[in-house]
Amino acid sequence: MGYKNVCVSCRIVKNLGTDYHNFHESNCTNCGENMIFIHHAFRAPKKTDDKAWKVVKYLIDNGFRFGHQMSEKNYVSYPETLEEAKEFVEKYKK
Repeated sequence: MGYKNVCVSCRIVKNLGTDYHNFHESNCTNCGENMIFIHHAFRAPKKTDDKAWKVVKYLIDNGFRFGHQMSEKNYVSYPETLEEAKEFVEKYKK
């Protein structure tokens, strides 16, 4: 458990530990692109799961960093399909 940097292009996740104040986005060691700093709640799909990674990319591109989403005092699960992700973004993007 801990905060993470993710490279969506290479499908690499680097665990950063638990001290939020000591972290920043970095470059991917594989492709050199910027890695995205995300919440420790993120669970990466398998590298071969193309559909799941499209959902991850769509959510990240729309500002979601996999922190806890709340709806009427309840936690909301992140979507599993691209169609669900589009509805999710419309509903929770503020």
